[in-house]
Amino acid sequence: MTGHLNKLLNLQSNEKKLRIEYADLSQFSPYGNAVYGIQENTFHPIKGDPPMEPNGGFVYFENCVQKSDFEGFLRMMDVRSKEKDYSAFMQESSEPSKDRYLTQLRIVPKFALRYFAKVINDEQFNSFEEQDLTIGEALWEFMDFEKNKYGTSFFNSPKLSGKMGGDGNFAREELSFGFMVENGYFNICRIWSRAWLVTK
Repeated sequence: MTGHLNKLLNLQSNEKKLRIEYADLSQFSPYGNAVYGIQENTFHPIKGDPPMEPNGGFVYFENCVQKSDFEGFLRMMDVRSKEKDYSAFMQESSEPSKDRYLTQLRIVPKFALRYFAKVINDEQFNSFEEQDLTIGEALWEFMDFEKNKYGTSFFNSPKLSGKMGGDGNFAREELSFGFMVENGYFNICRIWSRAWLVTK
């Protein structure tokens, strides 16, 4: 409890430093609800845009997203989600609080493997076996797997307890996800599970 209060006091003492002038559009609002402190927004979404692509970037979302909404989101991001000729690479974090993710999955189509990464030759490209799942189905399956593993609410997620600094009382972890289009032209994308802190 003492540790949580110290963290809370430190966050609140930094609030004055994080206040912004809303007429100054070079500044970005900090994260948080200001009850348990706020956190600096370190991203720069405007300068971080993909200069040769109309869309891309990343987004974070809750675990309760509906499949039809997710499919619509993939279309909006121009992810060619119906393709089956891809490789998938997965990695689980051994230190989620440090790495800020639980598990991540990267999708790399054969077109990218041949002409971008150049790790397969023409013969391997032509004989490349399709996956059982489309890219969209694989992304959805990943989310289902993580939801079954970690639960979908801070009430029923004991495997997430403490993974992101929660104290099990005032702040508890709940599963959520991040998604990124790494390269729109080659259709390389990544999804990862993460946890956010639900505060009382």
